[in-house]
Amino acid sequence: MIKWWPLYGLRRKLTEQKKYISPVKLRNATTKIFHRSLFIYILDAGSSNALNFEINALESPQYNIHRFGIYFTDSPRHADVLLILGRPAKAMLEPLKETISQFPEPFYIITIDDFPDHPGLMDYPELPNHVAALTGVPSPSQILGLLLDISKTKRR
Repeated sequence: MIKWWPLYGLRRKLTEQKKYISPVKLRNATTKIFHRSLFIYILDAGSSNALNFEINALESPQYNIHRFGIYFTDSPRHADVLLILGRPAKAMLEPLKETISQFPEPFYIITIDDFPDHPGLMDYPELPNHVAALTGVPSPSQILGLLLDISKTKRR
């Protein structure tokens, strides 16, 4: 006869024991209130594939961001947070501005730059409601820590 309690204990150990800490502090005082869950729209503006793997890992059972009420959406019109991956190439500046114009108020923008010293890429344009900027390729737990900081401030 197989006992199932070790499997339950293993799942709990993987998902509920970590402390998720953000490597950066939020730039602006985020006092705007969102209702219920936090929805994130991802825009890959010119990153390496490493950031995509880290973002996809957030939905794995180890991190399971859905238990915190954080979801990814396919439309910027339904999102609360814009997550920009990489520094934009010249061809991505207009689609980036168009995407930002489609966001409902209030919204936040987080940028993750995986090549901070690369000379050929453009700088970010002036971004409204830019609350955090990560550099390098952060781990999924660091990204989750930042998202939890935003979700804590949204519940004030």
